[in-house]
Amino acid sequence: MATNDTFFKTQAAALQYAFDQVTDKYDLDFPDEIWTEHVNYETTVKYHIPLIVKKTGNPAKKWLHISLYRMGSGFYELTHYKF
Repeated sequence: MATNDTFFKTQAAALQYAFDQVTDKYDLDFPDEIWTEHVNYETTVKYHIPLIVKKTGNPAKKWLHISLYRMGSGFYELTHYKF
């Protein structure tokens, strides 16, 4: 669970939070490997995930962009936005 909207104890919690922010209007089209990819300490990984409009099933013009940084303490810092 998140200590706030930016820092998370696990990678899965950070990703789930970012996904939950867009799933009310969009479905996500992402590879399953995103859940199992290991993030080394003090490194950043970036994901760019296409969004699909729930009402129509058509690809959206927006993508979900996620930047996940694993701090030396082991916590994950999440930055995400639709663009």
